[in-house]
Amino acid sequence: MRIILVFSAILMSSVSLSAQAELYVTIVQGLGGEPTFEENFHTQSQTIAEASASLTDADKITFFNGDDATRENLLRHFSTQSAIMDVDDRAAIYLIGHGGFDGEEYKFNIPGIDITTDDILNVMDSFPGQNHFLLNTSSTSGALLEPLANENRILVTATRNGNEKNATFFGEYFVEALSSEDADLNKNNNISIEEAFGFAQRQVEEYFESQGQLATEHPELTGNGAAQFTIARINQVAISTENPRIAELQEQNLEIDRQIESLQLRRTELSNEDYIEQLQALILQSARINEEIDQLTRE
Repeated sequence: MRIILVFSAILMSSVSLSAQAELYVTIVQGLGGEPTFEENFHTQSQTIAEASASLTDADKITFFNGDDATRENLLRHFSTQSAIMDVDDRAAIYLIGHGGFDGEEYKFNIPGIDITTDDILNVMDSFPGQNHFLLNTSSTSGALLEPLANENRILVTATRNGNEKNATFFGEYFVEALSSEDADLNKNNNISIEEAFGFAQRQVEEYFESQGQLATEHPELTGNGAAQFTIARINQVAISTENPRIAELQEQNLEIDRQIESLQLRRTELSNEDYIEQLQALILQSARINEEIDQLTRE
């Protein structure tokens, strides 16, 4: 009965993955301009890195800040990354900082030469496959919406256009969502892009209402798959440190969770028969692992 219930619940959602798919996370902390912003951006970036650690291997999480966050280093990093990725892998890029828009070109502020709309577009286009994710928390970040528009990638910006130039609150709230039970609307202990965005959007609206001010930022989300793309896990069961076999089984379950998510993201690429067959195999495998864990725990 437990297997049937879990299987039915997942079939009712529109989620996706492949057995060996990897998640590559890049966090770029831009220039703060003053100590308060520097500290805030660093805290947000660190929180994202910690949340990402539950989703992928440490060597697939890259954090750029300070003098390392140059255009040359970033473009070299993304060129190397795109070369080793395959079509089932996904990339998540977090741009945490300030930006500017002169009416024609958007720039994200980093030491030295800033990265531009064209730089960001070329990076996103270089990744094989689809379902890649870009978060930009800066003011004027909405200037990226039109040039980067593509239903096969997910884009979240703190503003709806390049004319909203005030420093934004959205990034703080988006990062807060990564550990918030309130953000986990379906109570599956996973925070999706859609859930984090919805939480942050509501918080931004409530903030300006509480201040009696007109909102100076309007977050936007575009592209397909935001509900299926997990960016944090909460309330995780601690990996056993006493029983090596239980620890091994728990790690296997985490990998199966990643495979189920990847399968769901690739749902439209598969026939209904293939999708159900692969999904059922993963769910049955997880159920057998959970049964063994339960048995070992009782002993």
